[in-house]
Amino acid sequence: MDDTETRSGVASVERALALLRAFTRDRPRLSLAELAEATGLYKSTLLRLAQTLEGDGLLSRTPGGIYHLGPACLHLATIYQQAVEPAEIILPALRALNRLTGESACFNIRNGDKRVCVYRIESVHRLRDHVMVGDVIPLAQGAAGHILSAFSGMPGRKYALIRKRGLAISLEEVTPGVAAIAAPVFEAGESLAGALVVSGPRTRLDKIAIDRIGPLLLDSARDVTRQLGGSLALFEAGAG
Repeated sequence: MDDTETRSGVASVERALALLRAFTRDRPRLSLAELAEATGLYKSTLLRLAQTLEGDGLLSRTPGGIYHLGPACLHLATIYQQAVEPAEIILPALRALNRLTGESACFNIRNGDKRVCVYRIESVHRLRDHVMVGDVIPLAQGAAGHILSAFSGMPGRKYALIRKRGLAISLEEVTPGVAAIAAPVFEAGESLAGALVVSGPRTRLDKIAIDRIGPLLLDSARDVTRQLGGSLALFEAGAG
């Protein structure tokens, strides 16, 4: 195969991927005209791509000519979920947060009215908070607990504001002199997987540091969510 054929083949794949990516949680069914608008592709091109994707079960069409993702997408998603080991995704994210902030980074999950630290990377500083993997903390205390409560549907203005911002901050709620900031992580099925947390002494985690870390933490939470098969739309839903 020469370079021209290779480029043509890659372009076809890119167009097919663009077609599949046009479907979203808010727009799971699209007409041919809507697909053309979303992808910028000619209808004739879309029809050829759709026919191929339908043949492989990646795309389906209703009798009325409306397109939606096909059953093969669900099959591939199931295989992906079976292949993914959460630690292989979460630990690199924690290491990156640790490197970017210099502070401790951990991942908490909910267990009834408690939260459990399941992964943690320690700060490089000698002065740091001391939480260990396996530690159990009341859900009502700390930034991670507020995130897990808020995104589990806890009512109240406090939790509504956390859902809107996508972040929770705590100052000395669990340990005197320690501050923390947390963000939610979602997995497949729009389920809350847990909370990413950056924590450290208030002498370092002042308002300036927290304002700097917040966007880094949200970016990391979105990336982990994407890799776990969760919906990024849940972040925008909270902000709405």
